[in-house]
Amino acid sequence: MLKSLVIILAFGSGLGTLASQAQDAGQWAGFYAGLTASSNKGDMVYDDGGIYDLDGTTSGLMLGYNYATGPWVIGAELAYAKGRVEEVGNTNFAFESSLDLKGRAGYAISNVLLYGTLGGTFTRWDEGGNGPFDGDGLLLGVGVDYLVSPQFFIGAEYVVRDVTSDWNSLGSTLDANVNTVSLRAGLKF
Repeated sequence: MLKSLVIILAFGSGLGTLASQAQDAGQWAGFYAGLTASSNKGDMVYDDGGIYDLDGTTSGLMLGYNYATGPWVIGAELAYAKGRVEEVGNTNFAFESSLDLKGRAGYAISNVLLYGTLGGTFTRWDEGGNGPFDGDGLLLGVGVDYLVSPQFFIGAEYVVRDVTSDWNSLGSTLDANVNTVSLRAGLKF
């Protein structure tokens, strides 16, 4: 019982500290643009039962807008990434690009913005010259951005994508789950 009380008091104390550091998130408001570098891993399941691991890197661009009210930030972001996320052991298959449209909601603490993101993803991939094929799906993620100066920020984001696609003229489908860890750098304007 004493141990539980100590944990609850410590947690409550931590929340109080966070609340005292919360500030007007106005420094995060407005348009921003930047670059991303990402590592991608996941798996792909074909409708015939074949399962393959995915692995690769991408780099890209992001453009967004944030609205701030009190310590809260709500925004939207459009992100494009290009690279190769291949089936492990089959370099003929690769996701070549993705376009994400995502909503963001976060909480500002000093120069840090903690946020969650939810949106849609649109992908293009190729299989040994048989393509390109398009896929789409949902994405869900979390991230943190840090204001280095009033105009420049860096950050990290973890996103999970669930992509479905018809991959041949016979109507065969695939389902890909891609986990992406991105480093971000951007300018506010």
